[in-house]
Amino acid sequence: MALTETRPETAGTSPSGSGRPAPGPLERLIGSGDHTSIGRLFIGFSLMLTVIALLTRAVVGVDAATDNGFLGERAGMLGTSSLVAVVLIGVVPLILGLAVSIVPLQVGSPSVAFPRAAALSLWSWLVSAGIFITSVAINGGIGGSDTDAARLGNLSMGAMMVALMLGSVCVATTVVAHRPMGMGLARVPFFSWSMLVGSVVWIATLASALAHVILGQISGADAAKLADNFTNGIGWIVRGPSIYMLAIPVLGIAADVVATAAGRRITQYGVVQGIIGAYAVLSFGAWAQLPRSLNTVVWTMFALAIAIPVIGMLGAIGDVLRRGKVTVSATLMLSLLSVLLLLGAVVCGLLQALDLAGTGTLFGLNAAALGSAQAYFVIAAALGGALAGLFHWSPQVWGGAIKESTGKATTALVVLGGGLLATAQLVQAVVQLDGKDTVESFGELTAVGAALLALGVLFGYLTSLGAAKDAADGPTEGAQGLTMEWAFPSPAVGGSVPDDLPEVTSPYPLLDAREGDGADKEDA
Repeated sequence: MALTETRPETAGTSPSGSGRPAPGPLERLIGSGDHTSIGRLFIGFSLMLTVIALLTRAVVGVDAATDNGFLGERAGMLGTSSLVAVVLIGVVPLILGLAVSIVPLQVGSPSVAFPRAAALSLWSWLVSAGIFITSVAINGGIGGSDTDAARLGNLSMGAMMVALMLGSVCVATTVVAHRPMGMGLARVPFFSWSMLVGSVVWIATLASALAHVILGQISGADAAKLADNFTNGIGWIVRGPSIYMLAIPVLGIAADVVATAAGRRITQYGVVQGIIGAYAVLSFGAWAQLPRSLNTVVWTMFALAIAIPVIGMLGAIGDVLRRGKVTVSATLMLSLLSVLLLLGAVVCGLLQALDLAGTGTLFGLNAAALGSAQAYFVIAAALGGALAGLFHWSPQVWGGAIKESTGKATTALVVLGGGLLATAQLVQAVVQLDGKDTVESFGELTAVGAALLALGVLFGYLTSLGAAKDAADGPTEGAQGLTMEWAFPSPAVGGSVPDDLPEVTSPYPLLDAREGDGADKEDA
């Protein structure tokens, strides 16, 4: 048998199967490991589903305003399920999507850590969210009367927790392991730092809640027992102090937005990082799962102490604005007002802590309504902060800057709607007026507040679509950023980094490059 110098021609010579048809755009999107694509999908789906969840809460308010006129026994289920949905289908995935898009850019990385795991997080969360919504529609969700539907809701809630924890692991690992030479943790941009400490709190909190989800599922509990399991074992994630964890990244976003708007370094960089870290520690509430944990010295200390980092962040922001030449924009206003909404949640927590002190009759307030007001203040702050971050980094995410007109409309609707929704609960807790007319009035305020907040989120989504559409007209001249993400092309694409990334010698490498090597950096 002779050995030839050339191999015979065969059909399909490519070992990779070049004869197969190339994947279409949808297939490439679904199978993509590009962190920017994954982040955009997280953001888009979460914004749309948040609108649905908030409109459901508005419908519950309308039902209360009409003396339980049409929802019947489903009113309680829809109220609780909509709150859980806003957290697990709205706020957390929205912030996580923004982090998947921006954090790798801030640390100069071509990709998020474990990109396939990040994609798995996205699609498993989205499927689980769809199942949860279906379970709510068939009288399951949280507190429904149909046992099979309730078990489906419990299972899908746990699946969403797992998916969001997986995405958080990817983001936190990116900050820890993908930083360039010279960027120690003390020089990590504030949003990335807030996502690092926030991811740790999210993972620990959701893992603790997931244990109760699993116990409820394997015990074969019926609908009533699953409702009790949520109240006694899972519901603590939507009350203080755990509810504060949603807003950890809001502080990081506000610090980055203000520094860029002022064009100035934030003084005492490590102190501001410490403020964010302290807030994250005080938002960890897995230790306070049982109802009896509320009336304790430790819980009261947590409720009082969390005011310190919030006020400290407002002071740091005010110092930067005082020293810089700032142009007021929708992004800046939304970011600042989001921190102020968070201060409203702190006030609710203080009132609750004082009221529950001792025998729990100091003021005789409605503790449940206070807890609800606190939760909605934090949710409004988290949504506002996330939208401010989305507007701020719109050139990197969508390729174009937002229009100020729609950005200002979004700011007004989110702040007004979120503030009204939370304030209605706060007034109800303090005033405690009885009677049919009073209940209906508060129902109307709740419905209007939830509807305005939903409209604000919708405007934020449309504003982002407008920025993406404008990107087709060419590159946008955005703000002169101070940190690494502004050196990437607009819109950013995963898989590569620019060749001209500056050396990291401070938390603000782009500002250093503009000022020159001999620039005075005493502010750093």
